[in-house]
Amino acid sequence: MDNYKRKIFLKNEIKRSLLKSIKLNKKSTYSSRYLASYYLSTSPRVSSRVNIVQRCNVSGRVWSVSKRTRTSRFVFRESINNSLLPGFKRASW
Repeated sequence: MDNYKRKIFLKNEIKRSLLKSIKLNKKSTYSSRYLASYYLSTSPRVSSRVNIVQRCNVSGRVWSVSKRTRTSRFVFRESINNSLLPGFKRASW
């Protein structure tokens, strides 16, 4: 589901940013600002950046995901202990 949300966001990112800039521009006409806000409200909710959640690629866990490896701390530690990630030292047992 997260990959689907990311794909929809990338598809509509430019369109949403243009509509937001028109909506917030005080020099544009009232009717164009109204139309921009209408199109923003009718666009799919999945297309906003807020809905994107950083998830672990292996387990799908939401919390404590490393940005560098995109894995959760449990998967990260397990893969280091199995020497699957180069450049990381194993924690002492």
